[in-house]
Amino acid sequence: MKVEIELNRDGESNVIEYDYARRAADEKPMILDVLLQAQATDIPDLAFRYGCRARNCGVCTVDVNGRPRLACRARIKEGDRVSPVKTLPPLADLVVRRDGVARQMRGRLTSVAQGNNLNQDAPDDYHALTACVECYACLQNCPMHARNFTDGANPNPSEGYQWGNPFSLLKLQMLRLDPLSSDAGRDQALAHAEDLGLDACRDCKGCKCGVGIDLMGKVVRPLLEAAGE
Repeated sequence: MKVEIELNRDGESNVIEYDYARRAADEKPMILDVLLQAQATDIPDLAFRYGCRARNCGVCTVDVNGRPRLACRARIKEGDRVSPVKTLPPLADLVVRRDGVARQMRGRLTSVAQGNNLNQDAPDDYHALTACVECYACLQNCPMHARNFTDGANPNPSEGYQWGNPFSLLKLQMLRLDPLSSDAGRDQALAHAEDLGLDACRDCKGCKCGVGIDLMGKVVRPLLEAAGE
């Protein structure tokens, strides 16, 4: 089975064709299977990330034919092209710099708690949001995240991105839903969401989550409604 793998080195990209040797005639390999075999055989210096191999960590995310996929759980087909996630700066081959998103949230999750009763039940929507694996697939086609790169801007990930994305909104909405958050903490989380560019979501057709979280219904719309109030 032949697939294409994009290598990013020294600021230049080069696409090579790799012939995956199936281990069984009926095998349907995952993207990660192809990358591991390529590294073990023809491309020993191929750079990519993976961790849990069970869809729990999100670090193996790559683009397949221009769309983000979890390499450990997405099957690959003849002629597919694997490339680095295009919404984040490439470092080497399929490895991208992820820390700019996390750094963006520094100082934005410090709320005032209302007591320390850990037996309080969180609402179902809160638990639904804990399914996030930080794959950052939701950054694709996000108008808020795109603001970071408009007019030729080249933001420094070490300082965190100025404008947000569905992941950062999800974290702030979790804070608003947390039963231990005070009213002041919830107000602070909403203010942070607005500072990160929540207004860009008003005309957006919707976010796509790599693990199926309803980002529009459980994150974006509640925040927009609260901001409208």
